[in-house]
Amino acid sequence: MAQDINLSQSIRTNLLSLQSTNKLFERTSERLSTGLKVNSALDGTSAYFGAKSLNNRASDLAALKDGMGQAIQTLKAADKGIAALETLVDQAKTIAQQAKEASAQTSKIESTVAASTTNTASTLMSGAFSSLSVTNTFILAVDGASTITITFSATNTIQTVLDLITAADTALTATYNTTTDKIEIAGTAGTEVTISGTNPGNFGIAAGTTVFGSTGSGSSVTDLEADFEKVMTEMNKIYQDAGYKGINLINGNDLTVTTNENQTTIVISSSTLNVTGLGFSAATVSWSTASNIDTSISEAVTALSTLRTTSSGFSADLGLLTTREDFTGELIETLEAGAGLLVNASLEEESANLLALQTRQSLGTSSLTFANQVQNSVLALFR
Repeated sequence: MAQDINLSQSIRTNLLSLQSTNKLFERTSERLSTGLKVNSALDGTSAYFGAKSLNNRASDLAALKDGMGQAIQTLKAADKGIAALETLVDQAKTIAQQAKEASAQTSKIESTVAASTTNTASTLMSGAFSSLSVTNTFILAVDGASTITITFSATNTIQTVLDLITAADTALTATYNTTTDKIEIAGTAGTEVTISGTNPGNFGIAAGTTVFGSTGSGSSVTDLEADFEKVMTEMNKIYQDAGYKGINLINGNDLTVTTNENQTTIVISSSTLNVTGLGFSAATVSWSTASNIDTSISEAVTALSTLRTTSSGFSADLGLLTTREDFTGELIETLEAGAGLLVNASLEEESANLLALQTRQSLGTSSLTFANQVQNSVLALFR
């Protein structure tokens, strides 16, 4: 049976002191390597679980803060869409105003050949409209109404033909220009006139072409109408592209943002800012009369007001989210700092402890050596 080794009192005392020093040395080394004075529940139950609770809440809030950041990006995307729509509505308004100016001009077309009031209808009209028979027709349509057929014979004078055209509608006036020796047909402002017949191209337009407010305006109302509709088409496209991660605040998608661990939310209401949602009657227009152009101008003004009101509302929502995001960030820092107060080690203090323990360890080893030398001196008596 093995016998226990008996150590002298001095050796045992020095050994226990050295073992205690080594344990403290290991603890201090661990604190320096981890930066924590409480690394597990064994190091301090209350501090460990208190810090864990604070860190868990900080982690939950960090995830919510990320959601707020994404919500802010969604609002920014919507704001970009509104800015683009404002530009397009301004452009549409400008086009409508140009059309209004154009419609104030008198629509006028003229024959492409010279005439003379002494000519008979047959002589003039054969020049202006090739291949006319003895009995001739001239077909007009005013503001989309039923066509008006003007019939004249080869023996009629030019003035008779002019009178017949003028009498066809109160918005029309047919005259003979003594300077150019050409027939001119004018429509009052806001009048849509279409002409057909045998080769009406000699009047300067193609058969069926609308003549409306083109003289002196730089652009015809029909051209401006087409430009306006292009802008409307683009508006109906661009509002659909202002989404972010599947949420489009200007295309009817509401946004719900969770702001704390108790599931408190901020709801950002959406709008549908397509052409009709902005207050326009439709993406297509008919500017056959000046009043229709006035309506388009009025609708553009309303659309701008709607966009600015919506933008103002989104700005308020953005302010709320930004404030909440900043607050959440600061709260996370507070929670993490509080957790640190419970478990974080003081690196300066632990570094000083390590140096002191290294010295104590060295001294303990030396003391153990000295204690052992006493026994060695006894052994020397037997030599």
